[in-house]
Amino acid sequence: MVYNSLKAYWIWRRKKEAEEKAWRELGVDENIIAEIHDFDRIAYNSDDRFYKRLYDVGDFYEEIVEDNSQREITTVEQLLDEVENPAMYKIIKKTSERTLQILLMRVRSYSVKDISKILHISKTSVYERIKTVREKLKKIK
Repeated sequence: MVYNSLKAYWIWRRKKEAEEKAWRELGVDENIIAEIHDFDRIAYNSDDRFYKRLYDVGDFYEEIVEDNSQREITTVEQLLDEVENPAMYKIIKKTSERTLQILLMRVRSYSVKDISKILHISKTSVYERIKTVREKLKKIK
């Protein structure tokens, strides 16, 4: 669908003229009508810019969303599959199963407190395992 800026302007203009005619009939001061007209024109211009951009990128955006929809990582294997850097993959692959579980849970936005409860380990242990992997990964830069 294409946004027709000119058509939208004429629709807005007809409505404004009818509105201003009604205000004049009610005896509203011309200065107030002019101020309202200026305010509404600014709002219309803002909406017009929005809709122009929306329809310009709308189809393109839908394609991007469809193509780049990320699947949820639910297993350690899926986590490892997402690693593209070979050096990083080696480091992560060599870590313990427990550490991989912690990393997976962190990727899935679990808090350290929740991880410690689920895996029955201390929060300090969770922090230490993450810190160890992080330090190893820093070395590959």
